[in-house]
This record gives sequence, C-alpha cells and structure tokens, in this order.
Amino acid sequence: MNILSEDSIFGQIFGFLGNMIALNVLWIVTSLPIVTIGASTTAMYYTALKLHKDKDVTVWKAFFQSFKQNFIQATAIWAVLAAVGVLLFIEGKWLLLSESASSTFLSFSLIGIGLITGVLLLYIFPVIAAFSNTLGRLAAHAFYFAFHKPGYLIATAAITCLPMYFTMVDAKLFPVYLLIWLMCGFSLTAYGNAWFYLRLFQPHLKAAVMESAQSGAWEREG
Repeated sequence: MNILSEDSIFGQIFGFLGNMIALNVLWIVTSLPIVTIGASTTAMYYTALKLHKDKDVTVWKAFFQSFKQNFIQATAIWAVLAAVGVLLFIEGKWLLLSESASSTFLSFSLIGIGLITGVLLLYIFPVIAAFSNTLGRLAAHAFYFAFHKPGYLIATAAITCLPMYFTMVDAKLFPVYLLIWLMCGFSLTAYGNAWFYLRLFQPHLKAAVMESAQSGAWEREG
C-alpha cells in the first residue's frame, strides 16, 4: 500500500494537519475585523465538531456555512461578552488603585463575574454551533453543559488556557509558540475541546432528531 495514500497512517496525518491549518487560517482571517470573532469561533467549532463526527468534511464549506448561518446570534453574544470583559478590566484597574474598605468585596465580586463570563465564553460558541434555539436558551444550555460534567469543564479550560499561558511566560520560545498559533494552534485547541463537547452534546442531538420542529429541537442541521 502506498504510504502516502489517504488510507495510510501518513496520509491520515497529513490530511488531518491540512484540515487543521486550513481551519486555523479561516478563523484568523475571518476574526481580523474583531467584531466577527464570535461568528468565526462558532464556525471553527462547528467544523471541528463535524470533523469528529463525520470525518469526511470539506473544511471551508462547513466553516462558511456556519459563519453565515450563526452570524447574528454569535455576533450578539460576542458583543455582550466583549463589553463585560472591558468593564471587568476597567473595574479591576480601578480596584488596584483604590484604598476603599469595600475594595476586597468588590474584588471577589469581579472574580465571580469573571469566572461566570469565562465559563460562558468556553461553552456558548460550541453550543450555538451545535443547536438551534433562542439566544437566551442557548446561554442556559451552555451553563447546563458546563456544570453537567465539571471534569469536562476543567479539561476544556485547561486545553484553552494552558497553551496561552506557556506562550506568554516563555519569552525564549515565544517565536516558536507564535508560529504554531498562526499555523494550527487555534484550530487544534478547538478540535481538542470538541472531543469533550461532542460527548456532552451527543445524547441531546440524538434526542432532537426524534422531536418535531414545534417541540423546540436543539439540533443544528448540517
């Protein structure tokens, strides 16, 4: 058997890396306007979930299908999360300079709000990618999935945050890390997280197939 054929181990590895690089480039390019980060992240997770589920996926077609389909909802929630993030940053800087007696209480409050925002940031875009519903219900589903299996929440948080942490603290290897991020870092992160998300979503996706459109089915077609 030809070692470079699609069915060979090398062919599968090269095919996987090609998909990851293509998905990474699509995400970076469509995220450049900043306001589109929500839609591009949703599209990246939609494609990553399909790669886990279906294997035979045309990356750019799946990406732009989701980008177009989920643009409004993903952009709306991204705007809210970005605004909350900016406010938390401003309040945090103010608290660092403040000597008020209430600063300790406010600090814990900000940490709590930040953690809640972080959980929503981790789960909302994969949920939008996988399910169809109102934005309020999708946000509720995101929190449900996050705390339904706390171990998965810890795993996805680690997959998302630890590579970024090592990138920022290791100045010597920063150019290497940066190259990896530009080539396939973001898509590999999404693909790793998608393994956990698919196992959380799968029972609900199967149940949704048997529900009528009037019953508020969650499943995102395609």
